[in-house]
Amino acid sequence: MDQSRFVHPISSSDYVQSLDKGLAVIKAFNSERRTMTLTEVATATGLSKPSARRFLLTLHALGYVSQTENRFRLSPRVLDLGGSYLTSGELPGIVNPFLADLNAELREACSVGVFDGDNVVYIARASAQKRIMTFNVQVGTRIDPVITALGRVLLAYLPEPDLKAYLDRREQLATLPHFADDDGLREDLALIRERGWCLMDQEVEVGVRTIATPLKNVEGVVIAGINVAVHTERVSMEQLEHEVLPKLLETRTLINEAMAEYGPGLTSN
Repeated sequence: MDQSRFVHPISSSDYVQSLDKGLAVIKAFNSERRTMTLTEVATATGLSKPSARRFLLTLHALGYVSQTENRFRLSPRVLDLGGSYLTSGELPGIVNPFLADLNAELREACSVGVFDGDNVVYIARASAQKRIMTFNVQVGTRIDPVITALGRVLLAYLPEPDLKAYLDRREQLATLPHFADDDGLREDLALIRERGWCLMDQEVEVGVRTIATPLKNVEGVVIAGINVAVHTERVSMEQLEHEVLPKLLETRTLINEAMAEYGPGLTSN
């Protein structure tokens, strides 16, 4: 069993392959594949049609998938899976009130994200009054960490073995868009660690600037990042650094203090 893609590798005897395949069916649905036929699900997941059929029918029986004629779609019950994390995890509950306050003060989109696998996933968000991005960013959205200030902040504070492993995996995917060379990225990450924040101008999307800073638990371990996204027509680079950043850093301090009250062991998981 190739364990390179697993967050926490386990022995083959403990690995439940059917659970992996069932989750793969759920994750195959997205904004480009809102509904799929059995054949399309099999193609998207790499499963045989008989296997895809069994998983779809099981998910349908459990209420996670609905069916209209020959097309399948996810049902609202799938939200229970993510909702369990949002309601049981300490971190979303801690950061949400502070995000709401920062959003009310700046009137700009504010988010908190964590590493999950090789992606950044948003676990909390307070949206701007007007949508500033063409793609829909919401709780649960995943994004390439290299192209966002939030992602680079999290990369900057990875332990060296984890960062090296991440860069090695990225090297194998060098033909993908937004590939960053090891040396240039490492130089940027060192600068981020030195100043404690990251600003990126129109990397994730033309017309959008983001600025981010890390969130640390009481042990000083970075477990998340917080960012603000603004439109270039409203906020200049100078304003972002000299007006938005101080408020972002103030919120970071408040969140860090709140997280410290939970004592050792607070993580993003």
